[in-house]
Order: sequence, then C-alpha cells, then structure tokens
Amino acid sequence: MLNNFRKWFYGRMALNNMTAGKAEKAETWYKKLELIEPDSLPVLHNLGVIYISLKKYDEAEKYLLREIELYGESEIRYRVTGDLYYAWGERDKAGKAYGKALSILQNGYGDKSTERFLRRRIKHCKEISLYKKAKEGIRHYEEGLALYTKGEYNNAFELYKKAAEYDNTGFLALNAAGAVLMNTTGDYENARTYFIKALELADIPLIQGNLAIAEHKIREKEKMGER
Repeated sequence: MLNNFRKWFYGRMALNNMTAGKAEKAETWYKKLELIEPDSLPVLHNLGVIYISLKKYDEAEKYLLREIELYGESEIRYRVTGDLYYAWGERDKAGKAYGKALSILQNGYGDKSTERFLRRRIKHCKEISLYKKAKEGIRHYEEGLALYTKGEYNNAFELYKKAAEYDNTGFLALNAAGAVLMNTTGDYENARTYFIKALELADIPLIQGNLAIAEHKIREKEKMGER
C-alpha cells in the first residue's frame, strides 16, 4: 500500500515539474520512481526526454533505446529518438530515426502536422546547410527563453521570430512568440497567427490551449467593440 502511494506521489511530482519546464526537479523525482519501477514506460520515456533538454545525450540515448527494446517500435518513440540525435549533432542517425517514425505514421493514423514536421526534419538531416541553419534557429530560441525569464520580453520575442525563420520545424519558437504577444502586449490577432503556424507542425494540447485563449480574447474584444 505504501509502495503504491509512493509510486503515485513520485510520478505526480515528476510530471508536474516536467510540464512546468523544471527539468532538473523532474529528473530528481523520476529517479526516485526509477528505484521502485526501473523499467516502467513513464520512467524510461520521460527521463529520455528530460535528458535531451538537459543536453545529457548519452543518458537520453540509454533510456530511449531501452524503451524501444522493451515496449516496441512506435512513431513517438522514434520521433523522440530522432530529436535526441538531431540535438546531439548525429544527422545520419536522426534522419534514420525520423524516417522510421514517418513510415510508422503513414501506416497508422496519418497525423498531417507530425508528418509535415518529420518530412522537414528528414530534409534537414540530408542537407547540411539546412541542418546548420535550423540548429542556429534552435540556438536563437534558447537565447530567447533565457531573456524571457529575465523579463526582457521584447528581445525574447525578436529571438523567437528569428528562430522560426531559421528553423522551419520550430513550433516551440512559434508558440513562444505567440505567447509573448498574447500575454505581454495583448496582440491576440497576431498571437493567433503564430499559434496556427505552430499547430501546423505540432497539434498538441499546449498550443491548442493557447490558440483557444487567443480566440476567446478576440471574441471578447469584438463584443466590446459592438457596445
């Protein structure tokens, strides 16, 4: 009974910190959970993702390959493994992983946003000039995040824009740019445009939620204008 509570508590704390972007704290809680259930899917997958964000690529590879070994091939597993090698500078390995993800995706539900993302990443992996440009975009995005945490919202926004221009798979940069416009300047119309572009690459709850908020704010403004 106590062990079940610990698993639930550790898992909840780990996931809460992970979704809040607190990678190091999430790692601490997942490592506690790992002591109880070392080969569970949440432990293997989420520690792999966390170690990519922390740039501990050797550790990430260990967990992600173990996940595939135990739980089999899937689009998301190969996509995340592709992300690992892409960030690590292993273009050939990244291209192969993304190719496997695309093949599985096309044989399944065929999500168009994910397919678009994968095709663009595969092209980056084949052409070194595109890859270098996209990596520069990722660097701009990370610099933007650092400025945002310091409250330098305008400068962060400019870097997010530049990141999206350099990296045509940069859905996080597009979402971040939209969030700055929505949360700091109240420019909901342009924020909506950024969120829509981000959704074309990653149809995920985070961006869906931001788009819904922006559209709600736009409707509120229109109603106020009618009075």
